[in-house]
Amino acid sequence: MLNAGMAKRKLSPTRRQRPSRDPASPSRDPERYRRLHSGGNYWIYGTHAALAALANPNRKCRRIIATAGFIESHAGRLNMNRADTVKRTEIEEMLPDGAVHQGIAVQAVPLPDLTLDEVLADVSSEERTCVVALDQATDPRNIGAILRSAAAFGILCLIVQDRHAPPETGSMAKAASGALEHVPVVRVTNLVRTMGELKELGFWCVGLDGRAEISLAKTNLNGHTSFVFGAEGSGLRRLTRKTCDIIAKIPLSGQAESLNLANAVGISLYEWAR
Repeated sequence: MLNAGMAKRKLSPTRRQRPSRDPASPSRDPERYRRLHSGGNYWIYGTHAALAALANPNRKCRRIIATAGFIESHAGRLNMNRADTVKRTEIEEMLPDGAVHQGIAVQAVPLPDLTLDEVLADVSSEERTCVVALDQATDPRNIGAILRSAAAFGILCLIVQDRHAPPETGSMAKAASGALEHVPVVRVTNLVRTMGELKELGFWCVGLDGRAEISLAKTNLNGHTSFVFGAEGSGLRRLTRKTCDIIAKIPLSGQAESLNLANAVGISLYEWAR
């Protein structure tokens, strides 16, 4: 295994920073967008995403709308005193075109911001832990799918750049299938600086790049690992790549040039977990 001789980094305190969220991107229908997303609220839809939001004590939900059939089928998990019974067409009016709501939508407030040191406050230097950082990933569905994988493999948090990542959206929550409520999303101003903080906390930063010479399977992933992934197409930026301790690749057969970002993250996390 590579890097076996690397000294274990010790956990040490890191400075606090509380990044602000960018405002949500405008809708194709500005008037409808302002009506539905006033005050930063947005609609979470789909069975798993909506019920997970309602079960999360840290999630503030303003309104629940559901069909009579959904309420009857999920009476044990749904607070019927708060749910408004509506027709499917009324739910569809509240959501983007083509949204698969499965009979329920929850108008929710974005989750509170968390800092890196808040998320890692109770991590022991002896634990084997992992975080994922994204270098300017912008697709909310991809991020949602990554959160789903992160929840499946027990990842501590997902780190994204505040100015180059989408805010919480219904499509992100739907793709996450409930994982948005379980995996903290840490928004940072400067990813390279955050990688430095992770190193101070004992993490080895492993960048993924299909052109790397080292296979991920031959990389030592013991201790504290921070995977760093670039955006689809452009990959890791120069300074981000330079700041990584290791650059590794997922070997491909040659029949495909690259992997979807969410797929690459899922494979990497499986490799770490095994």
